[in-house]
Amino acid sequence: MIDTFYLSLPKALQNFALSIYGSRMYRQRFYGSLPKQYRLIKSSCEALNIQNQQLQSQRFSSLMFHVSSTVPFYRKIFNNNKLSPLDVTVKNYKDFFPVIDKAAILASPEDFIADGWIKDALTFQTSGTTGSPMTIYSSREARRINYHFFERILNEYGASYRSKSTTFAGRILYRDLKRDAARYDYYNQTQYLSSYKLSADTVALYVQALNYWRPSYIDGYPSILCELADLATHKELKLSFSPSLVLTSSETLYPEMASKIRLFFNCPLVDHYGSTEMALSAYSKNGKYYAHPLYALAELKSLDEDRYSLVTTSLVNFAMPLIRYDIGDVVRTKKPDNVYEYSAIEGRADDVVLTPEGRRVGRLDPVFKGVQGIRLAQIVQHKIDFIEVRIVPSGEKNLVSEPLLLKNLQSRTSSKISFTFTYHSEIERTSRGKFRSVISKV
Repeated sequence: MIDTFYLSLPKALQNFALSIYGSRMYRQRFYGSLPKQYRLIKSSCEALNIQNQQLQSQRFSSLMFHVSSTVPFYRKIFNNNKLSPLDVTVKNYKDFFPVIDKAAILASPEDFIADGWIKDALTFQTSGTTGSPMTIYSSREARRINYHFFERILNEYGASYRSKSTTFAGRILYRDLKRDAARYDYYNQTQYLSSYKLSADTVALYVQALNYWRPSYIDGYPSILCELADLATHKELKLSFSPSLVLTSSETLYPEMASKIRLFFNCPLVDHYGSTEMALSAYSKNGKYYAHPLYALAELKSLDEDRYSLVTTSLVNFAMPLIRYDIGDVVRTKKPDNVYEYSAIEGRADDVVLTPEGRRVGRLDPVFKGVQGIRLAQIVQHKIDFIEVRIVPSGEKNLVSEPLLLKNLQSRTSSKISFTFTYHSEIERTSRGKFRSVISKV
């Protein structure tokens, strides 16, 4: 209803509505105090040093006192084991708490919500791309902590939350894109560009909007920023400025995508990994990802070779605390003893290809290297031995070398899998504007 009303407004009133909404979000994200441990954070990529170990232990102790008396699921564990909050520390907590996953929470969500916190809590929905969406209750304090980390990473590159910025929004900004691709939140100096309207026909309007606004930083899904870079480069469109940084999030950032984004925007690229459950916060820097030890305790469960699934204990959200929560996402590291540093974050554990031989294959973006004529592609595994590759060609589809692509796919997956190539003008995004590069239906 609200969206329908907004879309019926003229452009000036749409900008006014976005500015009012932006001022409300700013107050929610930044007004109010932070716990003392978080006021000391200067970087979003700090290591687990002696000071942070002490601060982590303090925050964990506060969490134990809280969950032992207010959260039904954990209160039962404390009572059944006759534990005091002082008995549980960052060194031994794994001895007392089981690993939980999304299914356990969906089965009994009320058991994970702190007594008396629902009334004042904020609610958010997980995307539900791999199953049923889940409602997460967030304390207002957790919301502020979240954006404190975001602000710190911007500060490291000479920007701040209310610097001039452009956000590629996973929302409908207007009914039709005619002359103006942008809408504005003037309170936060944010230009909004839609993830849904970008195409070969509209890319010039996007580049024009960016050159007009000249943002200090740009925030968006990696797939849409890479697509913009591809389309603009093909049409020989260029930016007349360089932002301080580009910040990507919410999707897996593949190396080839990162290279295209850096080259087009001519600035540093920072990738952020987070989750609606507030299970972990990690930012990329110098080719690695760093999860902050004051955001969550992290554990790594070995899958194969250098791939690990993430299990975390959030230290920020006391409205719906999740202890030893298996996020379902996968990281890569050669040093699993350092649970806060990763060489790559792959995303969902189920967004991989399963082979008839029983292998799990992730990071399939290299199969498209050297294959000309592909603007966008999506891999959909329908059966254990059948995969559809959906292709948006950059020109005529007969320019795509299917034999080379087939060879690349089979060499990385299995010769027992049959592949079919289908061609599309666009590939549908999720309701939140995200692009899934691999979809497993197995």
